[in-house]
Amino acid sequence: MAPPSSVSSSCVGGAHLNSSGPPIAIKCYESLCYIAAGSEVTAIDLRTMKKASVLAPRNQRILSCEMLPSEWLICTGIKDKALLWDIRKSQELKHTVAELHSDGPVTLLHLDPYKVVMGAPWDGQVHVWETRTGHLVNRLSCDEPVKSGGRSTMSAMAVDGCRIVTAGSSSTRGSLLHYQDFLRSSVPVALPGKEVSKFWGSQEYDDED
Repeated sequence: MAPPSSVSSSCVGGAHLNSSGPPIAIKCYESLCYIAAGSEVTAIDLRTMKKASVLAPRNQRILSCEMLPSEWLICTGIKDKALLWDIRKSQELKHTVAELHSDGPVTLLHLDPYKVVMGAPWDGQVHVWETRTGHLVNRLSCDEPVKSGGRSTMSAMAVDGCRIVTAGSSSTRGSLLHYQDFLRSSVPVALPGKEVSKFWGSQEYDDED
């Protein structure tokens, strides 16, 4: 009778990363695996387990990272902004799709083909940017005034189409959950009787993990 499978017997291959910090995000698409660690995003070819490319956003520590390989986009959050990259091009600054500025370290990120949503721990707001143009669409308050001089922080975020949920804590109220749904939000446009959505609803796109 054959012995039970072990970790070593099921391992197809391995690779070593020369990074200055632990991996914080990983995404597989087709034959490539993208890993954000330290100040770099490394692409590993799963067929050879060798490095295919390395993206180093200004040699600054990456605090958050979201990847959309099917659209050739990677968004990295650093100490004062998020950088949106087209990974088909070189890693020089001029080949970023956009620089998305922040009032604090960008630790919360969401990326889809239509929008980038980002937040900082002490900002109390999330910023919504258009993926294709890098234009700021809106700033959304995700906090309520904290009484008695307490301070609130934002530590987690989830985005689903027009819905945004943020979670955090305050010294006076403990853990907090803030939910907003912008499905029916709209603004008038130039043509009378016509409206457009402020945000993008859920749309189908394929970007498997």
